Amino acid sequence: LHLVAEHRRIAPVDLKLDSLGQDARDTLQQRLLLALAGAGLGARVIGRPVRSLAEAAHRVAEGDYTAAVEVHTRDEIGDLSESFRRMVEELKAKQQLVEVMTASSSTVTQPIYTPEGGVATPTMARQMEASPGMLRSGHIFARRYEIRGVVGMGGMGVVYRAWDAELGEAVAIKTLKAEALRAEPAALERFKQEIRLARKITHRNVVRTHDFGEVDGVYFITMEFVEGQSLKHLIQTRGSLPINVVLTVGKQLCRALEVAHEQGVIHRDIKPQNIIVEPSGTLKVMDFGIARVAARSEGMTQAGMAVGTPEYMAPEQLLGQDVDFRVDVYAAGAVLYESLTGRTPFVADTPVTLIAKQLEETPPSPQSLNADVPDALAALVLRALNKNRDERPQSATEMYTALDAIAV
Repeated sequence: LHLVAEHRRIAPVDLKLDSLGQDARDTLQQRLLLALAGAGLGARVIGRPVRSLAEAAHRVAEGDYTAAVEVHTRDEIGDLSESFRRMVEELKAKQQLVEVMTASSSTVTQPIYTPEGGVATPTMARQMEASPGMLRSGHIFARRYEIRGVVGMGGMGVVYRAWDAELGEAVAIKTLKAEALRAEPAALERFKQEIRLARKITHRNVVRTHDFGEVDGVYFITMEFVEGQSLKHLIQTRGSLPINVVLTVGKQLCRALEVAHEQGVIHRDIKPQNIIVEPSGTLKVMDFGIARVAARSEGMTQAGMAVGTPEYMAPEQLLGQDVDFRVDVYAAGAVLYESLTGRTPFVADTPVTLIAKQLEETPPSPQSLNADVPDALAALVLRALNKNRDERPQSATEMYTALDAIAV
């Protein structure tokens, strides 16, 4: 009789049953039959959840996110089942985000964004493209890039859609406004630092930076071109976003901040205008134009200089104090607040009144503006907006973990 272990490389064992008595042979055969039956049962116990996982994965691959796998064992199969469940939940939330985008989509294939993050009307777009100093469509820039149009305008420059003739792909080009250079001599050095910092960051939730250059006194960077809509535009169009959508926005934002912070980069200007959502539901954080290294180079940042957008700035940032990664956590909280309610945490008629509120008042609970907000999510957002940075989540990773634990 040869017994061969199926899952181990063991040489066959020759059992000479003739040398045993009849009772011993009968007993051994009975035990062998029981062992084989047990092995078959074990294989079925293991195989059943594996087949269930495989079937569910096939359904998810076909776009059916209702697949469920009920495996509660405390082993590798159970861990795999839990990971699969969480993946499906993320895919469902992304799909819901895609549906929100579709419902909010502009009639323009690639909208042009104003500095406020809204979509420019056709008239506004023509005026923007006709402004003095703007690069015209068809212009060959830096002997390499064919300008295809304007993507958006901001305080520090203009972003164009272009075609990179050398790489054979679409890119975004961001130029620095000449007037910004004249108004602020340190702007050029900050612009160069932006590239040095941004090129360190490689992640699916961060707009990838390619290169830095200068042509006829015009400094520019080239970046990954991202098709999609700004989160600001989605909020303006929709108002409050579904809870599942807000959770996936928050988690993807935290992942982007996490990788930036690991490189020592503070964004300092996280806001819905700087967050683009691709048609796939993937979120990308852009515009590290005012980013700083936590360990700042001597003379790079002037004391008392506040940089950012007031509605999303932490108190210590508004006051021009030394800042750390927790200003980005505060801004992420403000972004989630706006995503949940359709408005920023503080609203005022003048910048002075706005800053006074941010320094002195507590924002109303998101639940007072949206009753669907879960208790845990409302508490987390208010915690992120705490005026005392020691009371906020202490890192983007901690905030991600808290968001991931919220069930809806």
